[in-house]
Amino acid sequence: MMTRRLIQTSALVLGATTIYKVLGLVEKLALAHFFGTGAAADAYLAGAGVVLLVGWLLADVAGPALIPVLLHDPANARNTLGAALGWTLAVVLPLVGLGWFGASGLARVFGPGFDSATLQMTAGVIRVGILALPLVCVTILLSVWYQTHQRFVRPTLADIWLKIGPLIGIATLGGLRGLAWGLVGGAVVRLAMLLGRDVPLHPHLRRDAGLARALRGGWPLFVTALVSVHLIGVIETALASTLGTGAVAALAYARRVVDVPVILAPQIVARVVFPTLTTLALAQNTTALAVLLRRCIRLTMLAFLPLTIIGMLLARPLVQLLFERGAFDARSVADTSAAMLAIMPGLPALALSVLLVRFNYATGDTRRPSVIRVLGAVTQIGLALWWRRWGLAGLGWATTVSLWLETIALVWAARVAIGAPRSFDWAWWSKIALAAGGCAAVVGWGWWLLPQPTSALANLGRIAALTLVGCAAYGTILLASSVFRFQHLRQLIVAANYKENPF
Repeated sequence: MMTRRLIQTSALVLGATTIYKVLGLVEKLALAHFFGTGAAADAYLAGAGVVLLVGWLLADVAGPALIPVLLHDPANARNTLGAALGWTLAVVLPLVGLGWFGASGLARVFGPGFDSATLQMTAGVIRVGILALPLVCVTILLSVWYQTHQRFVRPTLADIWLKIGPLIGIATLGGLRGLAWGLVGGAVVRLAMLLGRDVPLHPHLRRDAGLARALRGGWPLFVTALVSVHLIGVIETALASTLGTGAVAALAYARRVVDVPVILAPQIVARVVFPTLTTLALAQNTTALAVLLRRCIRLTMLAFLPLTIIGMLLARPLVQLLFERGAFDARSVADTSAAMLAIMPGLPALALSVLLVRFNYATGDTRRPSVIRVLGAVTQIGLALWWRRWGLAGLGWATTVSLWLETIALVWAARVAIGAPRSFDWAWWSKIALAAGGCAAVVGWGWWLLPQPTSALANLGRIAALTLVGCAAYGTILLASSVFRFQHLRQLIVAANYKENPF
């Protein structure tokens, strides 16, 4: 029954998240169509980054810190959630005022390379969008309540409105004003969707033992998320702003394309399985955790290697197909595809890190992965400063190299936490390397053989054909070498009763 429920929940969350990511891509397509890689696009992306910074920071911390506490003491869970809501609002509401009056200063921090007109537009986006911050934070805490009770679909459907809102805003009001007010409207609807009689919404400022435990366990997560995710974003945006008009937008478009497969698979699995992982860790079932860790690593690599190869080889035609219309001109294509080509090799590492961070948190090990992620962030900042002379490609390669170093270290931390064997299966990795080489050879040969497309439809057909052929070659080599068995896909989300060898 548990396996069936997890599969059904994962499928529903996958569907809702797919809609969310498609709408997120549509949002970027609309931005690219109307603004290209111009100053207005830079201003909106930098301003929205300011508005959502605290919210996304809370999202990274609240789930891993609060869910174990709420599960451990269900009798006091409502009181703990009320305390979390109250103290969060006590911190966030003053930040709204500071953001409103200090919008110009925040714009200069996030875009030090912007000219005066772009800084002014960025400040305008911040002043409107900051009104959404309390709504976003309350919604995140209510989503934690839903996840604690194994209810994932409704929060995911609510998240969709953060993407629908700006689209409605740009369609009705137009320009940056429409995007900013659309973000606020989407946050209002998102919160309203999570309200209900069975959801406690009683903020208070009383002391609570559960919240105190969550804060003690969550401060390493806070520092890690702040430094390794959000501070990186601030610094990367700031560095991109010094590379010329449109660099911030080009980097954001490239990241959106690369992030889509990660959001559609590892993040969903990590979110759905996290409560089960926590239960296994509380039961000290290290055998099941060790087998699950090995399967996660192998299946992630199996799934994301062909996507990485095809994405690198077809970066420019993919960008042309998705974005080249309206204000998105040839220069925009060149900048975005250069950034995408450099970021794409880090795709498997990014997918693995999403799973590994949740895995480590579920085992109760928060400090070791926190140190690793902070060191990874410092490495990325150093490489970005060093390689900035290569433009957007330099920033992309800084991300890729630091991601791989961080992911390797996270694998080591996870194995230490559960006492898993540290052996390296050279035969298995050699086989998937051979399959990856075959995929690259087939796609490269097909790119040279097929005629150059003369329209968007022809470009789509060429990309689809090369993708299918490349994946077929990859899968054929894997099957021939007996590396992959289809039944293991179903077993990925089964978190108990593992007795057989994974592969």
